[in-house]
Amino acid sequence: IFRRCKNEREARREVDEYLQDSKVVESVPTEADEQESSGVDALFAAISKSKATSYKVILKADVRGSLEALQGSLEIIESDKILLEILQGDVGPITKNDVQMAKTSGADVIGFNVKLDNGVMGEAKHQGVQVFQNSIIYEIIDLVKDNMADLLEPEVIEKKTGRAEIRQVFKLSKGRTVAGSMVMEGSITRNKGARLLRGNEVLAEGKIDTLKRFKDDATEVKAGFECGIHLEGFDRYEEGDVIESFELEKTRPTL
Repeated sequence: IFRRCKNEREARREVDEYLQDSKVVESVPTEADEQESSGVDALFAAISKSKATSYKVILKADVRGSLEALQGSLEIIESDKILLEILQGDVGPITKNDVQMAKTSGADVIGFNVKLDNGVMGEAKHQGVQVFQNSIIYEIIDLVKDNMADLLEPEVIEKKTGRAEIRQVFKLSKGRTVAGSMVMEGSITRNKGARLLRGNEVLAEGKIDTLKRFKDDATEVKAGFECGIHLEGFDRYEEGDVIESFELEKTRPTL
């Protein structure tokens, strides 16, 4: 039985109601119940997998043996973040039909030791399809891995850039305060992200919107120097608090 549902919650409710109506679910679980439940879980696992990001390719090779070797090498690429789908593998030059199929399915065309039919590159450019050629299998494998990684969101890594200890709190007008601090490590930079720690508790996190050396505005203050710091939206500083500054770096994702 196939029935369309708006979301997973509704789908699970429909399944539960179906099982109740069919008198499959009873007060004491049976082996049949467990099989039905595992079947439903497997169904949703398959649905979840189908929604995962995928990299699709169409392969062309010079001979059948090369095609089989290339397919076998690509199929052992492991990733829990992205799926590799080999939509088609065939022997012979890359043709306009290959490009059209790639356009329709959102795939790249990869050729191993093959030539292009006349007009293929022009057609590929017109259709927005990427065509790759190479005669070395391990370079194709690396190419496919790189292309798969390019489809993933960059990984964000937090890098600690500075640490300052609050030595004295200065009260300004309208309830605003500035934390008189000594930079202990790295440097403190205006407009960078920072968090305020009291003991092991994080009390605030935001941007450093004020940084001063004496009465003058500063862009950066390095370790060993005193400065005045204000964290955007926070004014409850105490002596002994620590301000840690950081920056977020985007790195190439891994498979």
